[in-house]
Amino acid sequence: MQNLATYYQNIVNVDGSIIKRELLTRLPLSEHNSDVDSFFEKLTPKDSITISLRQIELAAQIYDKTNIVCSINVDNYAWLNDDLKNMLIDKCKSFSQPIILEFTELRPMPPIDEINSVFLELKRQGVKLALDDFGTGLNGISVFADYDFDIVKIDRKLTLGIEERPQKLKVLSHILDLLNVLDKEHIVEGVEDRKQFNSLTEIGFINFQGFLFHKPAPIEELL
Repeated sequence: MQNLATYYQNIVNVDGSIIKRELLTRLPLSEHNSDVDSFFEKLTPKDSITISLRQIELAAQIYDKTNIVCSINVDNYAWLNDDLKNMLIDKCKSFSQPIILEFTELRPMPPIDEINSVFLELKRQGVKLALDDFGTGLNGISVFADYDFDIVKIDRKLTLGIEERPQKLKVLSHILDLLNVLDKEHIVEGVEDRKQFNSLTEIGFINFQGFLFHKPAPIEELL
C-alpha cells in the first residue's frame, strides 16, 4: 500500500482545453508486470478507502494550484459500511475545494434510497458524482433513473471500432440524447485516435479522456 503511486490524466473538451483531471492509482515500477486488475480486486474496502482519502487530499492541493477539479474512484462496497462511508463524507467536508467521486459500474451499486441520500449530502458540500465504465457493467440503463449522478463516463468498449460498426454510433447517439434530456454531463473514455474522435464529435460528444489527448503522468508533475 505504501508503495502505490498516484498518476493523473487530463480530461478535455472538444477544443482540447483541460476541464478536469482523474487521479489514478498505479503499482510501483517494480510491479508493473504483475496483474494490475487482480491486485486491486484483492484490496479490502478499507484499503480502497484509505487510497481514496489520500487522493481527496491530493485533489484539494491540485485545485489550489491549477483551479482544475479532480475526480477519484471510490469502491462501491465501501458505501455499505457505515464507518467507511462516514470517513469519506467527513473527509469531503474537511475541504472547501470541489471534487468528483466516481462509482464504477463494474460493481453493483449500493441500495438506491440509501446512496441517494448520501449523494444529496455530498452535493451540498460541492461534490459531484460520476458513474464510471458505463456500458460494460452490472447496473444497466436504469441507473440513469435510479441514481442521482451528475456525470456519466462512457466506457471505451462502447467506442472501440465505431468506424467499422455504424450501429455503435447509433447506440452512442441515443445515449447522448438521453444524457442531454436528463441534463447529465458526459465524458467519453479511451479515445485513442483522430478518426474515433471525429466520429464522436460528429454526433455531438464534447468531453473526452484518452491517450489521444494525454497519457497518465506522475502526480509529482502537478505538485
